[in-house]
Amino acid sequence: MDSPGHSAQYCSYTLMEMISKKILCIITMGKRMTERKSTNLEKACFKIGLQFLLDKGMKIIEVVTDALIQVEALMKREYPNIKHSFDIWHGAKNLGKKVIKAGQEKGNKSLLDWTRDVVNHYWYSAEISKTTDEFLGVWCGIIHHAVNEHEWAVSYTDTGSNTCQHGPLCDDRQKGWLKAGSPTHNSLIEIVMNKWLISKIPYYLNCRSTAGLENFQNLILKYASKRHSYNPPSYRARNFLAALDHNANCQRNTFLNKDGSTRYQRYYSKKGGRWSTYALREDYEYIESITKDIVMARIHDPVGMNERVVLSNDDPRRISPTLAPTPPPPTSELVAEKKSRFVKTEDPDKTLDYDWSSC
Repeated sequence: MDSPGHSAQYCSYTLMEMISKKILCIITMGKRMTERKSTNLEKACFKIGLQFLLDKGMKIIEVVTDALIQVEALMKREYPNIKHSFDIWHGAKNLGKKVIKAGQEKGNKSLLDWTRDVVNHYWYSAEISKTTDEFLGVWCGIIHHAVNEHEWAVSYTDTGSNTCQHGPLCDDRQKGWLKAGSPTHNSLIEIVMNKWLISKIPYYLNCRSTAGLENFQNLILKYASKRHSYNPPSYRARNFLAALDHNANCQRNTFLNKDGSTRYQRYYSKKGGRWSTYALREDYEYIESITKDIVMARIHDPVGMNERVVLSNDDPRRISPTLAPTPPPPTSELVAEKKSRFVKTEDPDKTLDYDWSSC
């Protein structure tokens, strides 16, 4: 049950294996378990999930997350032997926002035309680089390329390049070049050479992406909508159902045409403003088997459906029965204290009579 701002009641944290895209662990917590602070939920869930996998004997070489400062500090402090990488998609997205913001300033409108090029160049720098010096040498080349300068005297690093790595440029290009030394070019330099951005380069060297997890988060909404409120066991069960759904179908084969080629479906992206395609996959086959397992589990369950359920040890309701910081008074007291601003009479139970026929 969520609304804008840090008001989420639950946090669902998922750990996925990068190659197979299988869900390994899914942790759900209520904010009553983090002193009613929604901002602490993500870090708490991450720590529990990662430690769960380590306790199971799993050898973890690398962990990829978004650039959350709390998780970054936790990894440095408690898991220094595990490589920590950031999601390149989120990094490139934030970079694009900075370019757009700078381009919206007076006199910098021409910078907006270079937004996509700057973001793509950031992806390219992360994809081909193995060290921070290589990344920085390639990344800073966009400063010169944007002003139609494809070779420069000195590299920005000892192992970096001092030339652009693209092929011959088209003669009929429609996008104009920036003017060297202009306010627009200086704004681009400030973005590219930002100290904070450069300090985070080591987290993007492996060019990792959590796109698979982003898709799974949308699948969770199919079972646990943000428009409804659930008790902790129901919310956890719905998240587990989403994980079972994903694991049973993430490796489905694609439909093939008669000639053996992959069948695609086109769709229009409102955000991107263009048409695109996706590969059609085979139908779901897990529904019948999971329904059978549920029925058989119910038949052989010794606990009756009408018996009172005992709260689990990690149920948030053991900490507090409600989300409010103070216990609720009796309902009768609240009703007695409640007064209407519109009823001006000595008898609180007496309502005013209105002549609706005159309206």
